[in-house]
Amino acid sequence: MSDKNVAYRYAKPIMDLANEKGVLDQVYADMQLLRTTCEQNSQFMAVLRNPVIRGFKKYAILKALFADKINTLTLQLFELMGRKDRENILYDLSAVFIDLYNEQKGIQKVTVISAVPLEIDQKADLQAKLAQQLKKIIEITEEVDASLLGGLIIQVGENQIIDNSVRSQLKRLRLKFADTVK
Repeated sequence: MSDKNVAYRYAKPIMDLANEKGVLDQVYADMQLLRTTCEQNSQFMAVLRNPVIRGFKKYAILKALFADKINTLTLQLFELMGRKDRENILYDLSAVFIDLYNEQKGIQKVTVISAVPLEIDQKADLQAKLAQQLKKIIEITEEVDASLLGGLIIQVGENQIIDNSVRSQLKRLRLKFADTVK
């Protein structure tokens, strides 16, 4: 079973319990903190994924780092993960939890890649149009890639990409021209 599937088996009940106790937003913030900490500190990730270090030691590290910053439910989750020797999936668990939270709240993450930074009004217009089409709250992450020459690449979630960049249009035109020359 993949780590994502195992992480889902922990994330879903924690989400349900957080909903029930009315602390969903706090646990969401905790999961964002954990995810950010993992992404910014490779040594921390290495410790969590190291099978030689026992679960109770990893829990002690987690408790020392986060005890005064997180909700008790999240701390209890860390303790459970320590007892089950599952700290290696905490990063995946945080990612799955964040995805479940966004799904429940109707939030859609969208990455917009453009040749130049979008102006504020362009970003707002794009956000409004996507919100209308997808019927969700849109959170845009912006990236700049000068090799696009112009236009946009819009990535909705993990599976949908709308490529309307000049680079791609030129590539399609080149392929079409090559087919007609044959």
